[in-house]
Amino acid sequence: MTALAILAGVFFLLLLLGVPIVFALIAACIVLLTSDGLMSAQLVMQRVYAGIDSFPLLAIPFFLLAGKLMEAGGITRRLIDFAFHLVGWIRGGLAHVAVLAATMFAGVSGSSVADTAAIGSTIIPRMKERNYPPEYSASVVAASGVIGSTIPPSIPLVLYGVISGVSIGGLFMGGIVPGLLMCLGLMGYIYLSSKPSVSEDAISDTDEQVAFRSVLLQSLPALFLPGLIVGGIRTGAFSATEAAAVAVAYAFLIGIAYRELKLAQIPDILYRTARDTTLVMAIVGAASLVGYVLTIEQIPTAIATWFTQNITSVLVLLLLINLLLLIAGCFLDGGSAIIVFTPVLLPVIKAFGIDPLFFGVLMSINLMIGTITPPVGLSLYVAGGIANVKIGKMMVAILPFLCVHLALLCVLMLFPQLVTAIPSLVYGR
Repeated sequence: MTALAILAGVFFLLLLLGVPIVFALIAACIVLLTSDGLMSAQLVMQRVYAGIDSFPLLAIPFFLLAGKLMEAGGITRRLIDFAFHLVGWIRGGLAHVAVLAATMFAGVSGSSVADTAAIGSTIIPRMKERNYPPEYSASVVAASGVIGSTIPPSIPLVLYGVISGVSIGGLFMGGIVPGLLMCLGLMGYIYLSSKPSVSEDAISDTDEQVAFRSVLLQSLPALFLPGLIVGGIRTGAFSATEAAAVAVAYAFLIGIAYRELKLAQIPDILYRTARDTTLVMAIVGAASLVGYVLTIEQIPTAIATWFTQNITSVLVLLLLINLLLLIAGCFLDGGSAIIVFTPVLLPVIKAFGIDPLFFGVLMSINLMIGTITPPVGLSLYVAGGIANVKIGKMMVAILPFLCVHLALLCVLMLFPQLVTAIPSLVYGR
């Protein structure tokens, strides 16, 4: 465990000095590998490249591109209008709209931060016009963004599937019920905590509304995409990676059909997709190097042995692991945390007979909660920037929504069938 202490010590020291996560991870690995004489510094980058040289990881840039095409094609606005007709009349008004729209857009983006940015840029100004407190508006959107990495397609689940060898299609289906429960839980809290007048203000502006049938027809193409992805994977028409490519073609055609996606926008969309993909893949490569270091140091085996010798209850094990991941999610990007912790925890949960598919969904939700917790909570900063509110105020306003997500984690730990039911039904697991 000395190796783990060295790795963690160097990494957190560099973080405190302001070094970006990617370079902090690589530098910590170089220090450990060279000090042990296991690998020269020149070979480290070869291991980083090997970590991203994976065909299934192509799903990430494709899903990112599909989300940006959908947003540029006017899909986000149409989904919000559709959600407005469905739940805008309920007490809590636009807050319900934000949650439901984020849930629907989750079937397009696959990313919590992308979900927060896309929905927030449209709904937060509307909420501010209706006199919703800015910190409340930003907190609703940020908390709803967590759904973006739960309902398929989900980039964190793609990463987990690549590392663990668990079916990505099965993981996608395992995220459906938790994502919907997350949506219902947030909307339930909003309803109970809102004053009746809020809902009346939210639906008073009829000038922006169009006939429900027209809104439904315009929203159907976007609503059809998640079904296309999951259905195509289930029937074997294409793999999860190929599904991402299909989503890009579909999003492009829909944007052209709506006449809102212009060919002149394509270079900028491709540039932003390449930029975001580079950021993600750099973290993936660095984190995979950490996973390699942990493996050759036999740290996962040592941890699994310690757990099996000192813990006998599966529930206690899950509680300890979730506490560890919640703390890690406060400091690490969700994608890098998945790549670092999956090789460590997978032998442990297998030793206790825990379904790796169930654990993957649980782990993804847990770490995506980190997007709404300081100091690294990206969704907090994105939503706060849109609402022009300081993170300090948001930290108080988002606490009840955070409790809703934590309550869902506890429910899933007690009832893993909520995750495994659909994959078992579809694949006969």
